[in-house]
Amino acid sequence: MKKEDVYNDEINPDGISDILDNLTPDVWDRGYYCETDDGIWYEVYVNDTIKDSYQKIDLINDEIDKETFGGFHDMMLDHYESDNQITFFVPKDEEQYTLDELTDILI
Repeated sequence: MKKEDVYNDEINPDGISDILDNLTPDVWDRGYYCETDDGIWYEVYVNDTIKDSYQKIDLINDEIDKETFGGFHDMMLDHYESDNQITFFVPKDEEQYTLDELTDILI
């Protein structure tokens, strides 16, 4: 499965649904992943403590947020404010902008 097929119901009817184990509870409430030929999609949910600190993440208008989170690939925040959800992709060759890096940023 290719990266762009993750949301294709015919190819990947379960979406991003494999449960992530060993998430840092100081940051994450829960999380899921989907491995593709190109890398891994993550769908992670911050806990309420982190949400209090990062009530909004604005990659378009906020320069600090752009600098902090702009390196993550295909980051989607459209459900962040309502559901605490962050979705992003980590290509196979990516070494810096990973789930561990996002966890470190949010701590």
